[in-house]
Order: sequence, then structure tokens, then C-alpha cells
Amino acid sequence: MAYTKKQKSLALKIALFATGISGIVAEYILSTLASYFIGNAILQFTLIVSIMLFAMGLGSRFSKFFTKQVIVYFILTELVLSILVSFSALVSYVVYGITDVSWLVIYFLSILIGLLIGLEIPFATRINDEFEELRLNISNILEKDYFGSLIGGLFFAFVGLPYLGLTYTPFLLGFLNLGVSYYLFRVLKEHVSLKARKRLEITYVLVTILILLGLYFSKPIVQYGEQVKYKDKIVYSKQTKYQKIVVTKWKNWYSLYINGNQQLSSFD
Repeated sequence: MAYTKKQKSLALKIALFATGISGIVAEYILSTLASYFIGNAILQFTLIVSIMLFAMGLGSRFSKFFTKQVIVYFILTELVLSILVSFSALVSYVVYGITDVSWLVIYFLSILIGLLIGLEIPFATRINDEFEELRLNISNILEKDYFGSLIGGLFFAFVGLPYLGLTYTPFLLGFLNLGVSYYLFRVLKEHVSLKARKRLEITYVLVTILILLGLYFSKPIVQYGEQVKYKDKIVYSKQTKYQKIVVTKWKNWYSLYINGNQQLSSFD
């Protein structure tokens, strides 16, 4: 099927819209995890968002070194972003369970995700240059990314965190990014060499399997990471739309934690 320039440009904008959603949600996921594991929520949200924005600037700067096969690199960036967003919480919980430097991993993930988002916007602008004049190109590309950020923020605040929690929200966003990038690949594949096209098709299959496996094993891994955080056995854990509630038990006594901070203990 032959696609028009307008359809190709639209597919590119949809991809940027999805990136805006997944990117901002990744920021909030990592900020929330940092506040749970390290404490001081205001400081952690400030640091994570600032680090990610700085990394986006670096990604934009690095994009100028990619002079050929920009479409291929854009799609690969989308694929890697899908993996990082999907596994951001899972990796953080695993590392927290085995080491005391989980904060380094959280900040490192923030930098990687920021770099990828920073690469995507210049890539998309350069690709879309073939389909729209400059005046419309810049405004439309940035508009879709920023609008996606708003939708992502609303989703995380009112749906993702309270109902899906940090276990499933990242994977949902990872699949969204993966699906949209595959749609973009199908629309723009005539601009990709046959050899690169076959490699990307195989990569899509492998990434899909990887994310599905992560989703399947996510719940016990997150539960393991949470249990390590508390010295006593967790008997109740619930993410509400207001806070994370955990109740632990030691012998016949119970302790209540909200967002990782102890509130009371029946021992007292």
C-alpha cells in the first residue's frame, strides 16, 4: 500500500504523541520510585525531572551526528525507549532488593530515557521535513509531543498509579510506544532498505517477546523488591489514588507505612 506525504507525516506525529505520553509517565514513575526508596519526595521529583530534561538536551545535541538512515535510527530509538519504559520500575525494584545504590540506577535510567526522547524530536523533525514545510513542521512536531505529555500526566495521576500501580503502568506505556512505532515503521518502510527492513521486523518480534516476559514476571519481582524494603513481613499492600499503603506484621504486632514512611505500630 502506498501512503501519501500527509499520511506519513500523520504517522510521525502520532509516534511523537505516544512518545510524549510514555516519556512523561516514565519521569513520574522514576520520581515516585525515588521518593519511595530514598525519601524526600519533593527533592526526588525535582532531581528526576531536571536530570531528564538535561538529558533531553544532550540527546538533541547528539542527534546531529546521525547523518544517514535517520528513519532507521528513529525507529530503533523508539524500540529502545519501549524497553526502558517497560522495565524502569522492574529494574529499580530488583536493584533495590540486592544493593543499597538503587538511586544510581534510577538516575541512570532517567538519563537514558531523556537522551532517547532528546534524539527523537530532532529525528522526527528531519524526517518530517520531506512531508511538510518548515513553518508547519516545527510547530506540529513539538505540539504533538507536548500534548502527549499532558495526556500522559493525566493518565498517570488518575488511572495509571491508582489503578494499575507501578507494576503494570510501565508495561502498558511500553506497549503503546511499541505499537505506535510499528505502525510508523509500516508507513515509512519504503524509505528503509530491504536489509534494514528485515532486521527491524525481527527486532520488533524480539522486543515484543521481551516485554511480554517482563509483564508475566513483573508482579513477583515487584513484591520481592517491596518486601526487601521492610524488615517485617508484608501482609497488605495497596496503591490508592492518594498514597501507597503497606501493612507489615511481626509476631502479633502490625505496622502501617504510607509512601514508605512508618505511621504507627500496634507494638506502641
